[in-house]
Amino acid sequence: ILHISDADVRETKMLGSAPIILVMFRTQEIHCIRDKEGQVTEGGQDSIRTVYYQWAMQLMDSDELPEEESYYAVWRLREMHQLGVKALI
Repeated sequence: ILHISDADVRETKMLGSAPIILVMFRTQEIHCIRDKEGQVTEGGQDSIRTVYYQWAMQLMDSDELPEEESYYAVWRLREMHQLGVKALI
């Protein structure tokens, strides 16, 4: 990932007693897939794409956390959707 931008909270809701936040953002990523020998099989080192994501994050209940971590709010990634891809280079 080269860059993250346009982060926007799209929705907040409750799932039982746990809050859920839906966040949309975009990244610029290098698209380069290699096989086990290291040969490029898809994309390349200079293949840059803009990728659009939506994440749903849920606040974890302090009962689910180790005691030393329960002092801080901890968010769990519940769902991740890739909404689209646009090639830049």
